[in-house]
Amino acid sequence: MKKLLAMLFAVTMMGMALVSCGDDEPVKPEPTQNLESAYTDPTDTHFLFEIDLEKDSSTIYLYNIVFRIGEAVSPAMNIRIDAPVTVDQTGKIYTYAGTNIMPYMLRGNTSVPMTGPAYLVTDLLCNVNTKDRTYYIKFDCHGGHFEETGRLKD
Repeated sequence: MKKLLAMLFAVTMMGMALVSCGDDEPVKPEPTQNLESAYTDPTDTHFLFEIDLEKDSSTIYLYNIVFRIGEAVSPAMNIRIDAPVTVDQTGKIYTYAGTNIMPYMLRGNTSVPMTGPAYLVTDLLCNVNTKDRTYYIKFDCHGGHFEETGRLKD
């Protein structure tokens, strides 16, 4: 009986050791990074995610985006959104989130604030996954909705 209990104890300990050796260990994230979405042509919709965990907010640059407003479609535009960003315990998934955020229209190298309550970005959710190199972004602005998923450049 003692041998059976000792063997059962040894098997249990080995199982616990194997389970605890997963890759779910917290990783210290890179505090600053610039990540760009993959695209083929400069006229394609694409994004630049500037992540800075040492600041109150980080920036998303959105190029050639089009809003859906009911059946209508807006002309393509370039905008900038500054929002708080957090990182998960793996150090690989960065999340921008917020509401009532003032966007900026990009005109060349100049960012022009889009003032007024109608222009505020609401329900922003953006996940940038550096492990599987993907992103997801969605938000509402000026009565329109924007949502897209894609891959990051390698």
